[in-house]
Amino acid sequence: MTLVRQTPLMIVVSLALSLLPSVTMADTKSLSGRQIMDEVEARHDKPFEFEIQKMTLVDKSGKKEVRDVRRFTREKDKSQTRYLTIFRSPSGIKGTAMLTWQNDSKADDQWLYLPAQGKKLKRIAKGGKRNYFMGTDYTYEDLVSEAKEKFSYDRQADEKLNGENAFVVKAMANDKQLKKDTGYKFRLLWVGQKHFNIIRTDYFNRRGKLIKRQTTDKWVNVEGKAWRANLSTMEHLKNKHKTVTEVVERSLKEADAPSKNFRKKTITSGKLAR
Repeated sequence: MTLVRQTPLMIVVSLALSLLPSVTMADTKSLSGRQIMDEVEARHDKPFEFEIQKMTLVDKSGKKEVRDVRRFTREKDKSQTRYLTIFRSPSGIKGTAMLTWQNDSKADDQWLYLPAQGKKLKRIAKGGKRNYFMGTDYTYEDLVSEAKEKFSYDRQADEKLNGENAFVVKAMANDKQLKKDTGYKFRLLWVGQKHFNIIRTDYFNRRGKLIKRQTTDKWVNVEGKAWRANLSTMEHLKNKHKTVTEVVERSLKEADAPSKNFRKKTITSGKLAR
């Protein structure tokens, strides 16, 4: 779920930018990589979001494990967004949760809650954000949106992907701390030119080798110019393993992502897993 202040797995830019007219197709040739990503954010970010997801893990032999997931997003203020992912099934991981505070001006904070290990949330160390989350093909750093100020975005040659004209943008960390923590040298993002939605992301490890690919499908218009993918697939090319996430239900209402859900006490109570 490449999340560029959108989703993957996503917040409003400044009022001044939101009042500007949308980019027209005539403008696209002159857009820089950063301007493309600004337009992605301006069109698609929402301050509140709730999703019911069906997550399917598929190994190289074709064996599947299906999980019932709830995901909440809430913008606390212009510099911080909070995310919560919680599993409701299967029984072996029921109640397991990950809480993230995405910070624009400093390193993100993440905690993992494992019900079998007591009533405390375990903080994810900065170096641990390269690790994979709960057997999926997503690392901890994949599961948050990104503060664009921490990255450089270089436009590459445009391409056609699945019959759609797409911008191609190379994203690299330029923040000193993030450079140490990230598991990627860079990512390539394919952005559809019609709706400025991210339709594919390739992940390159710190040695510059392509290791993962995320594709999105079943796009729907959710509000105004905002679109969401109802199907996302993250494929680990080396391990021949993939994580397929289907959105069963979605809401952009503030009431469906209440602030109390992001409190540690609420998470450890198990209420959200029922």
